[in-house]
Amino acid sequence: MEMNVFDCAVFAAGTRVSKSVVKKYISENTFLIAADAGYKACDSYGITPNLLVGDYDSAEMPQTDIELIKLNPVKDETDSAYALELAIARGYKNIVMFGATGGRLDHTFANLELCASLKKRGISLTLIDDHHTVFAVRNERITLKAQNKYISIFPFGGPCTLTLVDFDYPLDHRTLQAFCGLGVSNEMHKETAEIIAEAGMALVIIADKD
Repeated sequence: MEMNVFDCAVFAAGTRVSKSVVKKYISENTFLIAADAGYKACDSYGITPNLLVGDYDSAEMPQTDIELIKLNPVKDETDSAYALELAIARGYKNIVMFGATGGRLDHTFANLELCASLKKRGISLTLIDDHHTVFAVRNERITLKAQNKYISIFPFGGPCTLTLVDFDYPLDHRTLQAFCGLGVSNEMHKETAEIIAEAGMALVIIADKD
């Protein structure tokens, strides 16, 4: 899977992602949303978000002319989830989130769940940090390009039937049950490989080997 430039990027308050990594996935046409303290990452990259959103209970609310939506800290959704809903309401369907991992483990897990819940709604959400790329697959065929990385695939939210082609550990219409670790640390052995999600949902985690 070749990650193209995304039409919307959300900057969350987790571990800061390197500027060089961020620049690979955004362009001047990418709509940028800073969720809560995510605006500090934008400042460090020298980029200006199009929208600021958050309750600012853990970061000072910026004084700016940029559109800002102030949230009540007593709410059901995280700032990141609210930012994603705003992106979807504005018509964006191919979204990347930076700063979605690291920091608090509960927020990281919530963001993993967002990948799956948005996929069910036809929205593609990809989490990217300096060492990982995470996305969900459902009722689709994904082609991965050659890369020297670990590729782990886990059923998410229930059983998932998968076929894996041209991996070191292939699967053929294999149904993996939830809480199964069988899909961890696979690798490609050709220039391309395929993940075919035939039923259910799977979370794909591509990780550096180093």
